[in-house]
Amino acid sequence: MISYMAIILGLVMPLEWVAAGKSWIRVRFITKPLSLILLIFIFSFLGGWVQPGFWFGAGLLFSLVGDIFLLLRSRFFFAGLFSFLIAHLLYIIGFSFGALKLNIWVLLPVLLVVGLVIMAYPRIVGGVRRKLEHKRLWLPVVLYMLTITIMLLSAMMTWFRDQWTVEAALLASVGALLFTISDTLLATVRFLRPVPYGNFLVMFTYHLGQIGITAGALMMLGLL
Repeated sequence: MISYMAIILGLVMPLEWVAAGKSWIRVRFITKPLSLILLIFIFSFLGGWVQPGFWFGAGLLFSLVGDIFLLLRSRFFFAGLFSFLIAHLLYIIGFSFGALKLNIWVLLPVLLVVGLVIMAYPRIVGGVRRKLEHKRLWLPVVLYMLTITIMLLSAMMTWFRDQWTVEAALLASVGALLFTISDTLLATVRFLRPVPYGNFLVMFTYHLGQIGITAGALMMLGLL
């Protein structure tokens, strides 16, 4: 059963990337939610809902809700943003599992996250505040960016938690980084300027990010 769902997922997700790039709205009403539904089914069939996997499963569910809202008219953008905000908070809780053992190498993920914040976030916030139609969104966008930054840092800190193997931490941190890149691209396209193949890249990095986070969580639980 799992292998069949994985094969279907491997077909549906690339179709969604192409549909996003080509703006095939009717196709996306199927492929976008179906991608997350299949990933949730795989996570569930592998037994991922045991603690602390529950937090990752709940994060996937809220991500699915966010995907659906963002497919609808622009007035549902805030609802989609809020859904993904909750998803990131749930992921942060999941990444916090295990005792933290700090050393000098912890500076590497901190510097990476700080660099991302310095390079990308001020431009996005400035773009939101400059455009009259987006001004009311600047505070929610700032809160969202702060949350996803903490999520990324939390994922990278799994390298220093005793319950996370090297492989699990690698998958989780790469997945969180790709998710952050996806959201940064989405904000750039929406608030700043068009990006070549922007919609394709948003979904490509988003899906690979979700797969990385999910696989990392399952590996941490000993289910992969």
